[in-house]
Amino acid sequence: MGFLENLFGKKEKEKTAAKVIYSPLKGNVVPLSEVGDPVFSEGMMGPGVGIVPEEGKLYSPVDGEITVAFHTGHAVGLKTSDNMEVLIHIGIDTVKMNGDGFKVHMKEGDKVKAGDLLISFDMEKIIASGYKTTTMVVVSNAEEFGTMSGEASGNVKVGDKLFVIGQGEN
Repeated sequence: MGFLENLFGKKEKEKTAAKVIYSPLKGNVVPLSEVGDPVFSEGMMGPGVGIVPEEGKLYSPVDGEITVAFHTGHAVGLKTSDNMEVLIHIGIDTVKMNGDGFKVHMKEGDKVKAGDLLISFDMEKIIASGYKTTTMVVVSNAEEFGTMSGEASGNVKVGDKLFVIGQGEN
């Protein structure tokens, strides 16, 4: 199966339709290169964008399953039905807050729809603790789906198109 999957799977993935990632936050979009965290800004976690949030509520950017739900509430991973992996990381170095100021509304294995509330967070507490609230939204396995395009800029609200992975819609 592995040989046939390698032989035919790649062509199938090239035909995959473009996937839209929706904004999980209300806020201002910034290029990933400007987020101030080298792990994200240098693209090590995959392509995406940063959002400086205007309110402390994070919603699902896609329909999928929660694959990683950090007990600290600072990050969450999701997988769509076609295996696209989306990682959302709230703030920079906020893992050091050990969950203080974060409330998780889901758990690993939960099925979610785009727009479902995942995490609430206290922006003032994050800032008072000396951290930035910039939230990174990346597709960690984008190479399986194609390039990123159609990035939003400026202000977005929850549910706005944030960017596209793959061929098609721009």
